[in-house]
Amino acid sequence: MFAYTYASAQQKVTFATHPTISPNADYVVFSFEGDLWKVDATGGQALRLTAMSGEEINPRISPDGKWLAFSSNQNGNLDVYVMPINGGEIKQLTFHDGQDYVDSWSWDSKEIYFTSSRYNRFTSFKVSLKGETPERIFSHYFNTIHQVTETPGGDLLFNNSWESFSSANRKRYKGAFNPDILSFNPKTKVYKQLTTYEGKDFWQTVDRQGNLYFVSDRNNGEYNL
Repeated sequence: MFAYTYASAQQKVTFATHPTISPNADYVVFSFEGDLWKVDATGGQALRLTAMSGEEINPRISPDGKWLAFSSNQNGNLDVYVMPINGGEIKQLTFHDGQDYVDSWSWDSKEIYFTSSRYNRFTSFKVSLKGETPERIFSHYFNTIHQVTETPGGDLLFNNSWESFSSANRKRYKGAFNPDILSFNPKTKVYKQLTTYEGKDFWQTVDRQGNLYFVSDRNNGEYNL
């Protein structure tokens, strides 16, 4: 289910999508022509990591740098898969007929957060690296959860608006469904709203020091980090 193939230096790569960078920032994994590829962060020859029959998207590298999680529709709908980052057996972790979009990893590299259409229109789940039954993250109150990111302190950052999930291509939207970055701690039950901008704040991530990074169209109406 995997193959090592190198992209030619003369091959023009267009429409490469879904990039993600390694924890030590020395290489990037991205989607190109339906497969996942790995390339040095400074550029060079890309190594193909997958050769599945479907399309592989949303690659995410575990914080310990050992695993690569991604979504693939090789069986007709998107499911969550995982493989060793340096190549090896690809393991399917979810088997639902809904669409499962990989979002991020837990900081201990033992669980994968993903957004799924298996409940309501969409909401967030997590599945262990072992492939056990996925667990819905919020059982009440929060419904349209997506883009869950775990902070080193245990908070869960997320968006709760369909605008950021399915209409990211609609720039400069100002309205009732403005996506903001929200936070919830499952242990203390403390909820916070971290942004209040009248526009789009989404695609959040966090580093080991707890610094928050996100995409927003504030200031000039275009998406910036």
